[in-house]
Amino acid sequence: MKIKLKVKIIVAFSTILIATVSIIFFYTQKKAFDGVNQITQDLIYTVTKNVSDETISFLNPAVQIVKNLVENPGKLQISLQLSDSIQNHFEAHALGMLKMHSQISGIFVGDQKGRFLFVKQIGDDKTGIKVIDPSGKLFSKFVEILRKEGLQDVPIVGGENGLLENNSFWKHLDAAGSITELKINQEDQYDPRHRPWYKGAKDAKKIYWTDTYIFFTAQKPGITVAEPYFNASGDLIGVVGVDIELDKLSVFLEDQKVGKNGLVFIIDEEGKIVAFPKIKLIKIDNEKLRPIEYTELELPSVEKAISTYFETGKNSFYVTENGINYFSAFTTFPIEFGKDWRIGIVVPEDDFIGFFRKIQQVIIFISLCILLLSILAAWWLSNSISHPIERITEEQKKIEGMNLEGEFNIKSSIKEVEALSHGMAAMRNSLKAFQSYIPAELVRQLIQQGEGATLGGRERTLSILFVDIANFTTISENMDPEPLMLQLSDYLGMLAETIRINHGTVDKYLGDGVMAFWGAPIASEYHAIHACQAALNCKRRIQEINRLWESAGKKPFWSRFGIHTGITLVGNLGSQSRMNYTVVGDSVNLASRLEGINKIYKTEIIVSSDTRDAAEKEFLFRPLGSVAVKGKKQEVEIYELIESITEATEEQMQFSGDFTAALSLFQGGDLLEARKIFANIRDLYPTDHPTQIYIERCIEKDESGIVNI
Repeated sequence: MKIKLKVKIIVAFSTILIATVSIIFFYTQKKAFDGVNQITQDLIYTVTKNVSDETISFLNPAVQIVKNLVENPGKLQISLQLSDSIQNHFEAHALGMLKMHSQISGIFVGDQKGRFLFVKQIGDDKTGIKVIDPSGKLFSKFVEILRKEGLQDVPIVGGENGLLENNSFWKHLDAAGSITELKINQEDQYDPRHRPWYKGAKDAKKIYWTDTYIFFTAQKPGITVAEPYFNASGDLIGVVGVDIELDKLSVFLEDQKVGKNGLVFIIDEEGKIVAFPKIKLIKIDNEKLRPIEYTELELPSVEKAISTYFETGKNSFYVTENGINYFSAFTTFPIEFGKDWRIGIVVPEDDFIGFFRKIQQVIIFISLCILLLSILAAWWLSNSISHPIERITEEQKKIEGMNLEGEFNIKSSIKEVEALSHGMAAMRNSLKAFQSYIPAELVRQLIQQGEGATLGGRERTLSILFVDIANFTTISENMDPEPLMLQLSDYLGMLAETIRINHGTVDKYLGDGVMAFWGAPIASEYHAIHACQAALNCKRRIQEINRLWESAGKKPFWSRFGIHTGITLVGNLGSQSRMNYTVVGDSVNLASRLEGINKIYKTEIIVSSDTRDAAEKEFLFRPLGSVAVKGKKQEVEIYELIESITEATEEQMQFSGDFTAALSLFQGGDLLEARKIFANIRDLYPTDHPTQIYIERCIEKDESGIVNI
């Protein structure tokens, strides 16, 4: 027993929808976000502590290095005085530490006399040792040591003057620790006693961390940990320091993951950036390098977080930027660390509570699944009628657009639906049978315009085209009827398709020709342009198909076109029992006459002056003069359509211009000058018949320029 769809849908949706709403409600209540804020705070605390510990561990080797070195002041001083060996105690120890700790960029020692040793990483597995000796005598001693060791061939760069007393030089070492060259530093003004690390350690008399500054040698921002060493009387001897380039600390911070998109950075008590991942940490002001400020990060969320931290003094809070909530946390380094630095963390809220959002998504997913089941059930219940009706509606739209391809067959358990589908299929098949006799595009346009099948018409400005095959009678007499009909069908089909593509309507087939028009039933201000383009495209297609026919041993079909633009009566013509949507009037006759004039001029496409005026901006035309057409009292200016402006060659442009100039002279009565130009054109284009016609007219001194057709 079949029941109504309405009852099925109401029962199914009511039952399943109530169940869905109930499940979503109770599950949501049970799985609410209790304690999300507390969990977030705990998670941030854990991450912050981890980063703090890791950062201290990152910096700790530098502290241990300076501590170890200052434990033996005597060896440091011996190293500064340069012992009788190529590599002293300080240099050997420093080189080992650089290899062990990649974050260390340099280790150095300076004393109260201004002497200085600096061991620095230079490139991949290469190191350099800078030596400063105010006395200028250590360089010559070291050169002598090299000579004794058989290394007298080590190149000396910058020592061209031959002097061996230099107060500053570099020893460059390869990966194996062997000296590759000595480089003299001319006019080196560096004095360790004036550097911030030296002064700070001297004043602090203990471990000292500098502020961020630009390293003299590397020209990079960095920090230095330094510690002074003293003699037995407590007098300052010198200071040992270790450089950490901030870009290396920043690279370290890149590896500290806080959620998917969180940032970890270090700032000092004034908000200056100490380390920040993936950011260039220096700026140039007045040709001097300086560390970057947090307001120059171009990261609005981080800038707002740092500003809020210093304004409020809160260690954790939320900031909002571009509609996104960011959790921000700041932690001060331990007091024993020695620097008043803060670790900052800025992370999108979703990175931490995303898990809970996933739970919410699960709830939504479950709800959607239940809803989907409801929809599937409703669909299953209503499919027996809804799907066939949708199919019938789609078919009705296809029929309305005269799209009758394919088959239409619907089976339904609903009797009314099945009867409706049978009726639709019958109507479709009937229309399909008549489609071969009526242009489907024309019917589609009439339906779109709302024009019914009633007799009558209206005047419109249209463009009409006639085309037929040159010498078709002769061709037909030399071909068998069946091959002729097949070839003619291919030809007419090609013309009809080309005209349709170019927005035209085929009115009728005229034996071996076609009549078409543009501008109705759908009005268009470009009808003349479309007609001209259609003619050129048909011409090209005819040339292509003729080449194929000739290669197959068939006769080519060469065609002539005539186009006129003018006021035309368009509408349904005939009787109530049978009518035709067509165009009639003087414009139609003129277009037909223009097609025939091609026989006189041996041209392919002739248009009227009205068509030329409407399309002259898009196409290249050649004037052919005036003709007196049968049935019209006034002469008609005619033109040959040569090519579109965009496709026309320079040669075609020159040809048209020369012919136009000659014709103008001819029409103005200057027959001698006109004949000269026509003769020049004939020399270049001996097969151009219009040129030959006007040469003959010049000879005959016929100034009328009118041909009676």
